[in-house]
Amino acid sequence: MQMKNKKEYMIIFAAVAALLIDILGRKFAVKLVLPMWFDSIGTFLIAYLYGPVCGAFVGFTNNIIYGIFVDQELIYCIVGSLLGIIVGYYSKKKVFDKQFTTMTLGMALAVFSTFMAVMINAVLYSGKINNVWGNQVMLLCVDKGLPKFISYIAGQFCVEFMDKILTVEIIYLLLKIAHYVRKNFKKRFKTITEIIILAVVAAGACCGKTDTSMAAETKLENNSEGYLEYNSYIQTQYSKEEGLLSGEANDIAQTKDGKLWIGTYAGLFKYDGAKFVCFQDVSSVKSVNCLYVDEEGRLWVGTNDNGVTIFINEDAVNVVDDQNGLLSNSVKKIVCDSHGNYYIGTSEALSVVSLSGGVKVTKTFKNIKNVVSMTADDKGNVVGVTERGEVFWVRDGKIINTPKGISRFKDCNEVCFLKDGQLYMGTTGNLIYIFDMKSGQPWLKDKIRIKGFESVNCFYQTENDKIFVCSDTGVAVLDKSGGCHRLNTNNFNSSIDSMLVDYQGNLWFSSSRLGLLEMCDSSFEEIFQNIGITAVVNSTEKWNGLLFCGTDDGLVAVRGRKKVNNSLTRQLQNVRIRCLKADSKNALWIATTEMGVYKVTVNEKGRYNVKKFTDKQGMPGMRFRNIIECSDGRVMIAGDYGVAVISGEKIVNVLDSKNGMLNERSLCLLEYKDACYVGSDGGGITKIDKDGSVTRITKKDGLSSDVVLRMVSEPVYGGMFIVTSNGLGYMSKDGKIKSLDKFPYSNNYDIVCNKNGSCWVLGSAGIYEAKIKELIKNVRKDYLLINSKHGFRSSLVANSWLCREKDVLYLCCDTGVVKVNMSDDNMADDSYRMIMNYVEVDGEKVAIDRVDTLKLSADSNQITFAPEILNYSVKDPYISVILKGHDTKERTCLLSKFNKVTYTNLKNGRYVFKISILDGYDGNVIESGRYIIDKENEMYQHWWFRLYICVVAGLVLMWITWFITRNWMQRTMLKQKLELEYTKKQITMSNETILSIARTVDAKDTNTSEHSYRVSEYSVAIAKRLGFSDEKCENLRKMALLHDIGKIGIPDAILNKPAKLTDEEYAIMKTHVTLGAEILKDFTLIDNVDVGALYHHEKYDGTGYCHGLKGTEIPIEARIIGIADAFDAMTANRVYRKQLDIDYVINELRRCSGTQFDPKLVKIMLSLIDEGIIDAESLYAKSKGESN
Repeated sequence: MQMKNKKEYMIIFAAVAALLIDILGRKFAVKLVLPMWFDSIGTFLIAYLYGPVCGAFVGFTNNIIYGIFVDQELIYCIVGSLLGIIVGYYSKKKVFDKQFTTMTLGMALAVFSTFMAVMINAVLYSGKINNVWGNQVMLLCVDKGLPKFISYIAGQFCVEFMDKILTVEIIYLLLKIAHYVRKNFKKRFKTITEIIILAVVAAGACCGKTDTSMAAETKLENNSEGYLEYNSYIQTQYSKEEGLLSGEANDIAQTKDGKLWIGTYAGLFKYDGAKFVCFQDVSSVKSVNCLYVDEEGRLWVGTNDNGVTIFINEDAVNVVDDQNGLLSNSVKKIVCDSHGNYYIGTSEALSVVSLSGGVKVTKTFKNIKNVVSMTADDKGNVVGVTERGEVFWVRDGKIINTPKGISRFKDCNEVCFLKDGQLYMGTTGNLIYIFDMKSGQPWLKDKIRIKGFESVNCFYQTENDKIFVCSDTGVAVLDKSGGCHRLNTNNFNSSIDSMLVDYQGNLWFSSSRLGLLEMCDSSFEEIFQNIGITAVVNSTEKWNGLLFCGTDDGLVAVRGRKKVNNSLTRQLQNVRIRCLKADSKNALWIATTEMGVYKVTVNEKGRYNVKKFTDKQGMPGMRFRNIIECSDGRVMIAGDYGVAVISGEKIVNVLDSKNGMLNERSLCLLEYKDACYVGSDGGGITKIDKDGSVTRITKKDGLSSDVVLRMVSEPVYGGMFIVTSNGLGYMSKDGKIKSLDKFPYSNNYDIVCNKNGSCWVLGSAGIYEAKIKELIKNVRKDYLLINSKHGFRSSLVANSWLCREKDVLYLCCDTGVVKVNMSDDNMADDSYRMIMNYVEVDGEKVAIDRVDTLKLSADSNQITFAPEILNYSVKDPYISVILKGHDTKERTCLLSKFNKVTYTNLKNGRYVFKISILDGYDGNVIESGRYIIDKENEMYQHWWFRLYICVVAGLVLMWITWFITRNWMQRTMLKQKLELEYTKKQITMSNETILSIARTVDAKDTNTSEHSYRVSEYSVAIAKRLGFSDEKCENLRKMALLHDIGKIGIPDAILNKPAKLTDEEYAIMKTHVTLGAEILKDFTLIDNVDVGALYHHEKYDGTGYCHGLKGTEIPIEARIIGIADAFDAMTANRVYRKQLDIDYVINELRRCSGTQFDPKLVKIMLSLIDEGIIDAESLYAKSKGESN
């Protein structure tokens, strides 16, 4: 009884553990957005351990529990229980013992689950799959033109296949491990169940440890981020000039389709990234105070004098005003509680609105007026602040006393519940109070004071849990460690009332005074914008912790986001600086125009020491462009009148026309393979070797131009790129030069190479990204062009010199310095949303979507496509459109230049309108939409008419086929019947023939009457004991019947001689085996029939006749016939003696075992005799009776 109870407890424990595994697996898959459910491991495991009933219970309960929290799950409890039953049933058949059967079960479960899920989804959920991967596969299939149901099947199967295969493989692996552990640790584990449960618990513990470490890492990462990540964000302000008519914005919201909505005193505006559209035709939204988007995606617009208007897909569907129960039409705030009730704060009261059974006001709190802020949590709490700074509290629709921990604060201005349930409260000053709500009552957890803040207006929590705080004087970001960081919004720092993060990750702030501010993520950080200046930059260099920028008006020093003024910047004010170079001895070299060259060092006191090199010290002029440091520590400086070489503080050499330079006006320098290369303005390249020898390289040697702007060594092949005034060139290691004339752009300035084989080509068009190998191959290719469409809004400066720190470049541009990381993945195009819910057909709006076909009447004349492509980034992608069936090729343009597309007088038939967003350089599609339009045809052109024709033709073809096939089959069946009967007759005749032959042989020898029959019976009995098949036994029977057929050729005198045979007679008698084999060799009705005749007198020890075979050399059939023949000879009457006593025969068999007979066959023969299966006397009597 105790053991039974223990087993019951074990089952209960295992069921709970299995449920936990299923639920945690599902949450894990959802969190990581996996292409599977991962919610059947526990179900399959317990089904294996305890059978179908337990599996069904866990599968059913798992989906019930999960369905409480997630829609579209409860109905799957049936599927879960059926899966448990199936796995439990087949587990008893040991399906998990082998890999193949495990995989087969997984495939079967995937097919079954797909069938069930598709049926359920198609009926209840319009085919929607509750997995983003499955939905994406479905949408892909739809976009490719496959039928919806096939798309449903494909999407569902992709998820189910991965899920079920992986799940059964996990079970298989667990069982293999369990069997191994049980085998090697028998004393510790008695059952596989114990091993598996221990393994699951250990895995759970590991998962727990992993989660903890990840959380700690995330916290550390957030602490280190601060606000610096927003430095590279490009800021754009929108006001009257940009289309926001009133120049202010009271609120901003984003609906689920990605559209931005702005509430202003001038009305409601929609923004799609290109233009602001004012909803002037909707009279109820003339002056907007607040916006709210509910869980269903409805937009609630609170106005100043017309109540609330509810929008669905841009259509105003309901209005809630004083005619519906509001005490005032001046709406301040809107929020929805966890019960689905909407709270509308007006100037006169707080009203509760329900959508159940129609829009209606269900409750009014008249003592709550002029609400300025409201928030709701998931526990039925609604907290708000009135204009007087007082906090009110509503719980489950009832006003309650504001907790003392909050009511004591009288200067509140903003409240907000965060995702974790904490309540943030901002004051009219610069304080933020954080309340913990875990106990159900607010407990003051923390207090934050933000210096310079006035009046906290808004809290906003991002998806990665950053908390933004908007105020009347700016924006701050709170991190998890309690740190607070001011966000640089430049001049946008007044009355910031609300904010959001759009679907592309851009930040939006609304101000009731300044309009809108967008902060757009970009790979390019505009450093000069951050410090508030604009200048043309000729060179950049990092030195002594500062970024130095050489401009036409002097030297600019930057540290972080601040401009630094020091003695060096003041000394070089108004000096045109052309190149900056920090050498290996921590000296900064500065090349100028008209002021010579400066060498700057830092003394022990941290002050700058400046030494100037001019023509008075021997420099070739005062105008210089480029500086390099050679491997030996010398510094070379190129200018308009030659190249100066400086070592330490001395000018050691000057290279000019006297030294063989064709053109003294030097533009660039490069030390390459122990030589110095000087690029000139019209004289090509001068190569100066260590020994002073000079070599000229010009157009005659392969340069595309003698104006050389840049020379860059590349790390892949060890060659050198050459940038000239009209293209690119390449010099290989052996000195051969070729023009890279297939490169798509000629006005280039510089090349930056990476060790990974990539490079950037900088020019007036922007930055081309290429592979060094592809560039050198000189094959035409559309390289990625990074320009304003990718966030690089500035123009590069020609003949400028950039600074590089690993992969970070400080680009010299016409508006300042732009910082970019070459390895930044953000260069890739963003995601984009395309929306087209309607088309215009002859001036009227008609609904359209990607799944269903739009039907146009035959008399439709005009159709206009006006898709909305929501793009809030700084990038400007390419748009491609084509109406297949009408257009011969795609039309492509920039999104900023894209407008609606109109077609007129389309012919009858099917059209496919396809719009694609391209990556802008090789036509790769980022996003696309596909819409099918059918314009009605004549009756004979309709698909159903064609189907009718096909059905008729099919029926005719079926009948003809049936008629011909039926006649042919009848004839065939009759022929086969005749052939079968003939075959049966042949077999019967052959059997009768064989029996007749055997009887003829036996009749010839009067002493061995019916001998062949008895031998065949004994042989078959032995063969059956050996496991011969029925077919082989029958074949052996016939061989045994004919084993003595050779006696036909033996003279009767010898065959029936009563006395002992002489040696000569015996020799003749022995020939009956060869005579028999010769007679039977062409007898094809029996397989190997001659074996029995030829070898049945061979002995096991090799002393038999006529070939002397021994052991297994003797065919098994012959060995069987041999012992049966001998047994019958001893137990039958012969002319020269009577039958022998059975005991004597048995002893004789034993004596001859291993000599005359096969020992194995002797054992079988003796066992058959003992068991009475072989009864020689009865069989002998039977055969004699038959003969009589």
